Amino acid sequence: MTLRWIHDPKRPRALIIYTAVILVAVACIGFAKGQDDRDEEKTKSYTIGLFGDMPYNVLGRAQYPALLADINAKHVAFSVFDGDLKSGGDGPCADSLYYTAIEQFNTLKQPLVWVPGDNDWTDCWGRYGPSTLPYSDPLDRLALERFLFTGTDQSLGQKTLTLTRQSREGGMYALYSENIRWSLGPVVYIGLNVQGSNDNYPYAGVDGETRSAAEIDRQRTEERARKAAVLQWLYEGFQYAKSVHAKGVMVIQQADLNFNNEQHLADARSWDAFPDYANALRTETLAFQGQVALVHGDSHYFKMDKPLSGPSDGVLANFTRVETFGARNTHWVSATIDPSNPNLFSFEPRIVPGNTQ
Repeated sequence: MTLRWIHDPKRPRALIIYTAVILVAVACIGFAKGQDDRDEEKTKSYTIGLFGDMPYNVLGRAQYPALLADINAKHVAFSVFDGDLKSGGDGPCADSLYYTAIEQFNTLKQPLVWVPGDNDWTDCWGRYGPSTLPYSDPLDRLALERFLFTGTDQSLGQKTLTLTRQSREGGMYALYSENIRWSLGPVVYIGLNVQGSNDNYPYAGVDGETRSAAEIDRQRTEERARKAAVLQWLYEGFQYAKSVHAKGVMVIQQADLNFNNEQHLADARSWDAFPDYANALRTETLAFQGQVALVHGDSHYFKMDKPLSGPSDGVLANFTRVETFGARNTHWVSATIDPSNPNLFSFEPRIVPGNTQ
């Protein structure tokens, strides 16, 4: 037996090279396996839960635990709450409202992604009744929601999703942590702070508003800045979807954009903040080869339609709008993402047993 190899200066170098080759090979195998897993993930179907505008009033609060239990029982991949933690006139926007909502969301076994609703902040000044001091400043309430709901890059729920927040980009949009993006399989999801009540763009005398001129101007300034952030985030989200070759994009927000003047009001100014959003959705959908779904709450009636038209006035076939249940109807909507389906998305109303009374 010889120990000559210990003293051979060429052997350590050869051993290092051999070890390096092995490590590179292992890394390549690991990368290939990771890529295979990601490719396989894009071919799998899965189901998610969609709900919002709840719990409203005494009845809704009594029915809400059954809805959360029903979602848990269906083993969804994750759920999205599209805004409004309470009805407009159902008490003040007290701090306890938000803490209770987080506690309830965290009873869900799978991730829960939250986007804000107008009853949570824009309407807290007293739109549906007397002022609720000291909880009546919309911007203060939104700041609290950001602090409580968006302080990390994780969703709510017992399991969590990692979210990309617009605030992470810094710069002029560093404030907007509630604007989010994430992906699963072939779909990119985009969450936006777009609100009912004309997106917090008020006018004196419209809808019974009695705020001062200075306060109206302050809220309009907020809306303009937030709209710029939302439109930029929407654009970036679609660009990202194209870069990863996503088959679909789902946009989630609270506001019903009143497509095609579905809701007729005497004062058209009640809806004049929304065309910019509808036009942006049309532009991005036309430039995207896959399927696009807009999910929102606000008007409280489940519906699914294709409300956007293309340049020749024909239906924009790859755009689908879904409105979730809410208010008196404490139910949810399931969305199944199936890469083998040419439409990619299929939506089904889920009526919670016992909540139809």
